[in-house]
Amino acid sequence: MGVDDDDGLVERHVGAGRRKLAIGGKPIYTRELAQVHLARVEPEKEADFRIDWHLVALPIIQQRSTGDPLFVFKQWLARMLILRPTPSLIVGDSNDETLQPNLHVTNFGAWFAGVLAHAPSAYVRIDDYLKQVMPDLKDIQNPLTGKEARSLTVQFSNPQGSVRVPFEDLSDGEKCFMICALVLAANETYGPLLCFWDEPDNYLDISEVGHFVLALRKAFQPGGQFIATSHNSEAIRRFSHENTIVLHRKSHVEPTIARRLNEINVNGDLVAALVRGDVEL
Repeated sequence: MGVDDDDGLVERHVGAGRRKLAIGGKPIYTRELAQVHLARVEPEKEADFRIDWHLVALPIIQQRSTGDPLFVFKQWLARMLILRPTPSLIVGDSNDETLQPNLHVTNFGAWFAGVLAHAPSAYVRIDDYLKQVMPDLKDIQNPLTGKEARSLTVQFSNPQGSVRVPFEDLSDGEKCFMICALVLAANETYGPLLCFWDEPDNYLDISEVGHFVLALRKAFQPGGQFIATSHNSEAIRRFSHENTIVLHRKSHVEPTIARRLNEINVNGDLVAALVRGDVEL
């Protein structure tokens, strides 16, 4: 698993039943089982209250302002991108707009419409990335096909001619490029976001994997957090030892062991060591 993260607002599990949210090391919110404590934020006073420990406390805490750290944290949680795309199910049709793709990104059309409605300039970012991986791309259109319904089409053009393709007819890999473009645009326009993408290298030609992962990593370096899981050697090589976590379990009834790669003794090439089973946890 590869992780790119940033500093600042940090939420930590500090023990069984305990939670803490801090900014620059200063606690803003702490919880121990049923007891909740809110630190003083001018002009508000600090507060203590109890809540059933089975319930999540954050949703019931009233927003103090749009700059309130708890509001920022809750908004960040709400806008997390958790992706495990199933390209064969993505058709590009939509009847609404959203800033939140579902797990399998089958609402891609609504997400595309939502991002552009939120920030029309996002199209420039989408177009810029896609033309790097598909140089013959001319444009993407999302015309009305009914009173509220839209359907994405993609036009490709070169000196030999042009063709307009319904989104559903793109290859699985091309749909993943489209998803990547929206991730990059989303992080720029309404981020910084946390993006967790389960095996982003799926459906891609091996020659495309490295560029694909690096584009995501680079885009999240100024702000946000990108986390990827992978078994692909090219994807693994695009993360350093410092931000790679190795997950392993001996059986389904034993807990998963997670260790940073820079804490593990690896002789020679990491991928070769993994293939040989030489990575000892």
